[in-house]
Amino acid sequence: MRNGLKRTVGPDHAAPLPRETFAGRLRPVWLLGHGLTGEELALVELRASGRMAAHRRLGPSDPVLLGARALLRLEPDIGPISCFSPLQDREVVLDAAALGAGGVLLRPSNGRMEVVRDGRRAFVSAREAILLTGDGPVSLWLRHVDRVDCLVLVRERITESMLECSASLRVFPQNNDTLVLLGNYGAALMRGLLPMSGAMLLEHACGYMSDLVDILCSEAEVQVCHTVQDRAAARLNAIKSDIEAYLEDQALNASQIALRHGISIRYLQKLFEGEGETFSEFVLQRRLDRAMRRLQSPDEQGRSISEIAFDVGFGDLSYFNRTFRRRFDTSPRLVRARHRSALAAPSRPNAGGA
Repeated sequence: MRNGLKRTVGPDHAAPLPRETFAGRLRPVWLLGHGLTGEELALVELRASGRMAAHRRLGPSDPVLLGARALLRLEPDIGPISCFSPLQDREVVLDAAALGAGGVLLRPSNGRMEVVRDGRRAFVSAREAILLTGDGPVSLWLRHVDRVDCLVLVRERITESMLECSASLRVFPQNNDTLVLLGNYGAALMRGLLPMSGAMLLEHACGYMSDLVDILCSEAEVQVCHTVQDRAAARLNAIKSDIEAYLEDQALNASQIALRHGISIRYLQKLFEGEGETFSEFVLQRRLDRAMRRLQSPDEQGRSISEIAFDVGFGDLSYFNRTFRRRFDTSPRLVRARHRSALAAPSRPNAGGA
């Protein structure tokens, strides 16, 4: 995928199967892309569900949810999917209706996810969640997200409260009891820890997860930040998400961010000082981290170091090289050379693969 192009999720590997196809014993299955590096394959093996998980290869043209490089799903499919190494820093268009589904609950494991629809914008941080129903395409931007846990819901189980939460782009906090219960139940299924077979049990599991999403959306009281400290933390998270969205802009500065969030520059700096850093230090570290990821990405091997530096927001190559060495104790050129050598080395056969 070249920079600037949209990646639209396809219908495969997404919508749950109809009830009449629920048969057999539930088991987790890994779907692996051909472009996975040895390091990513090793990480998959660490996360694999023991001997119960089957391994299959995805073809290079197969549509994959969120552009993920690896998927963990269930067979028969009752909704949960974990997307590993999803597409980063580029627009991904999610359309639940195009998936043949009624909605999709998304929960990033780390990083931040920006959601944009009809001029509205929401930011979903680590372990928070958002429900997107099939009322039109939604643009997603993932920033430093290693995994997104998803629950695909059939149209018949979408309720009015779900539609209302989707329309308002409501973000569910990570400590919401219902969301925690749903996450733990889904994780147990994905790890093969709950023995389950036959149409009745599988239909019950599918309905139970849908009911939890309905409870999540129907709760009358939204958990809000009650203390000054919590409100400050929530505002700082929103500011950091905003910075991530505009990080490549070389003109990005504290004045712009403060103005956009309706606060003074002094208060902006105070928020960052509470975490032991300054606004400028945070921006610099995020740009350097993004540069490191791009230098190691197989998709960026044809681009020069200066192009990558300018793309992530640096305006001076010597300053980039100097600060990069200070942070990582090595030079961008050596990082690029080591990674190219690793890519050129013959890969080990995947003993767990299909």
